[in-house]
Amino acid sequence: VSYKETVLILMKTVRWERFHSSFSEPISSPVIVQIGHAETLQPLLALMGFFKDDEPLRANNYVRQMHRKFRSGRIVPYAANLVFVLYHCDQANSSKEEYQVQMLLNENLLPFHHSNKTISIYADLKDYYKDILQNCHFKEECELPKNNNTATDEL
Repeated sequence: VSYKETVLILMKTVRWERFHSSFSEPISSPVIVQIGHAETLQPLLALMGFFKDDEPLRANNYVRQMHRKFRSGRIVPYAANLVFVLYHCDQANSSKEEYQVQMLLNENLLPFHHSNKTISIYADLKDYYKDILQNCHFKEECELPKNNNTATDEL
């Protein structure tokens, strides 16, 4: 699984309006659960830009990278979980601020990249990931090759 295959997961996660045609009425599904593995969460977090180090880890900079951000055993331990919480704020200052989102990794709040805050206006979150969401070519990315080149005898 590469980060490209996780675009569909991100799309399904940040498009809550698919569960309700309009945000003008109460949300019909208070909880939406998607089950996956560490091998799904890690590429999704990478796609979203989390735990990105300035310098790639290499054999000659291992000591310098001892405190790097990307530590797979800490990001997605055996029983990892990623939770998106959508809030409806009745007393928001504007209609844009009415829906807000928090993200928790292993029950710890994660600050969003676009604001460096642990809560985001839903519209801002969608706008931040707009390019990724609009350029999703999941079918092409995951399509099996039409010709089976391994079936020919190479000897």
